[in-house]
Amino acid sequence: MTLTASQPPVQGRLTGRKVLALFVGFFGTVAAADATLFVSATRTWSGLEVASPYRAGQLYNAELRHAREQDALGWRLDASATLHPAGVATVSVSLSDDHAQALRGKVLRARFERPTDKRKDVSVDLTEIFAGTYTAQAGPLAQGQWDLVVEVVGEDGVAFRRKHRIVLD
Repeated sequence: MTLTASQPPVQGRLTGRKVLALFVGFFGTVAAADATLFVSATRTWSGLEVASPYRAGQLYNAELRHAREQDALGWRLDASATLHPAGVATVSVSLSDDHAQALRGKVLRARFERPTDKRKDVSVDLTEIFAGTYTAQAGPLAQGQWDLVVEVVGEDGVAFRRKHRIVLD
């Protein structure tokens, strides 16, 4: 049996227009999802980790030398942080020498660094509350994973630095 012009068209038949509509709809959905993800990624990413990765690579040997000098001091630094309900964190640091004697009168700085977003970093200066124990409050801080970087400031820059991965909850 052959179809003639007088017979009605079969329902649900796949025509060129339907194929074109499916094709455009599918790739339009993919393009819209890609555009949404691209915009979201560029709005939430703060940019480069360092201003000049090439320059940072050149300074690597100086960092190794500084690490050896720091290890030669024999200092021990223990740090902890507690997040309070208002979003304020208390950081507490104890600093001692290689003979377990408290180091007094040092200038300490702490920095909470968000591993995923450098724009959320918060820095504070610590105050000595008693021999070798320093504290400060920082905020506002969100719950989650942070890098707590504590630096002991010396005469010609940072004399000692420790980085701790912490979770505030």
